Amino acid sequence: MMRFISLCLALAFSFSAQADDTSRFMMPGDLIENTGQGVASHAIYFPQMRFPVESGPAYANSHAYAPGGFKGNGGSECDPANYSYPWRDNFCEFRKADLPLCASGGHQGQDIRPATCEASKHWAVAAEDGIVAHVGRFGVTIQSPTGTLYRYVHLDMKTLQVKPMDKIAKGSRIGKISNNWLGPLPIHLHFDAKDTIMLNGEPKAVFLPPYTSLVASYQLIMD
Repeated sequence: MMRFISLCLALAFSFSAQADDTSRFMMPGDLIENTGQGVASHAIYFPQMRFPVESGPAYANSHAYAPGGFKGNGGSECDPANYSYPWRDNFCEFRKADLPLCASGGHQGQDIRPATCEASKHWAVAAEDGIVAHVGRFGVTIQSPTGTLYRYVHLDMKTLQVKPMDKIAKGSRIGKISNNWLGPLPIHLHFDAKDTIMLNGEPKAVFLPPYTSLVASYQLIMD
């Protein structure tokens, strides 16, 4: 059964420890101008999470609105601007999804570029112990013992180290990050996390903002 997370409880885990490092991490909810309305919550919803890329550096930013993206006004996906700090949140960025926590609808997770602009080189790894709940055409979903669903999209499926219903340990390799999709995309990992929270007094399974959890888990592998 999915666990219930109250928004108040999540606030017990604060982003304040990372908030001073503005050279590496912009604030949660601070999206690129005119790309949506982000969630400016400092709650860390997944404090036990392992960073989903095996090793750093890595760069969280928008694949769509950056150079080389389909809304990026040209340029190259390998532009140094895409592989430099600071990180920038893109949960709720304008996309097609209707998300309960996003005033503008939008992107369900966070785009993460690996250390270099090379497909099928850098490993995505399990954020928590769990089982492989789903293997699709483009990615993998891991379910934690408490029911959190961590999704990894745009993997090179030929490099997968897992199959459906496998048990997987936190930090274990899943597959290599690529640009696997219906059409050309910049090389990046789409990472999202879905859980059940009390929303307006009712339990509801929703995508939660992963940005602060990613910052906290990234610092553990880099500092």
